[in-house]
Amino acid sequence: MRIGVAALALFILIGITAQTGSAQGALLPVNPEQPYRQGLRLDPNTSYRMALDLKASEANAIIALTVELYDRGGEQIGKSQVQRGLGVPNHWYSLGIEFYVPENAAEAFLILSVDREAVYWWDALRLTKIDTSLSAIRQFWEERINTYGQVYTGLVVDARGLGLGRGMSPRIWSESGQLIYGGISATYDFLQHVGLASYGSELTPELLQRISVDPEFPLAVPLVVKAVRVVEPARTSVVISNEAAEQILKALAAYDFLARFAVIFLID
Repeated sequence: MRIGVAALALFILIGITAQTGSAQGALLPVNPEQPYRQGLRLDPNTSYRMALDLKASEANAIIALTVELYDRGGEQIGKSQVQRGLGVPNHWYSLGIEFYVPENAAEAFLILSVDREAVYWWDALRLTKIDTSLSAIRQFWEERINTYGQVYTGLVVDARGLGLGRGMSPRIWSESGQLIYGGISATYDFLQHVGLASYGSELTPELLQRISVDPEFPLAVPLVVKAVRVVEPARTSVVISNEAAEQILKALAAYDFLARFAVIFLID
């Protein structure tokens, strides 16, 4: 059984089939008061990876990608969201998210929302079923490494000495004001048991499990960056250098670890 109805063409593919640099794009009908909403055609008991390319006419516009799941009675049974800043005007950025569709899901929706008035474009919407078998995981990573050489499985932000506190929805900003990571919404169970980031004072093997590929394939390659300051007043978000931000964005082209919240903060 499939759930939902696709309002636009949606490609079910294995792997990424379009690169940001080659995107042409179409206007995205969205504004701060009117999010874009589209039904999705999905299979229950299946994990998915969704990605698309986006650009905006204004600097540092923030766009949120949300997937909502509902049962037959119309009750929301799942929600995951990631946010990303579109830093340079008219420059393509990729945004992705990974999520699981439970057995009792009957409807699914993709929602795109923005924080400011601008002209937005989108392209190359990709929805991929994730094969969690050990052979498929091994093949996926062999292909990534053969193609890109250095591939990171997650992000480590060293914020020790800055007084960073733990938070339910931490954010990472560049010095120029671009939002690099802002996974701010998920189901209550996810926030309670998994969270949007992990915290520790040292990068221990136990902490590295946060960014490992799979329990059966424990590859964990951290991209470590240094925070330069924390964000007031809550002190649960950080600012990193523009150079570190560019390093993260470049790494995401090989593998979007932010799509699965593979983030660690080192704190005091």
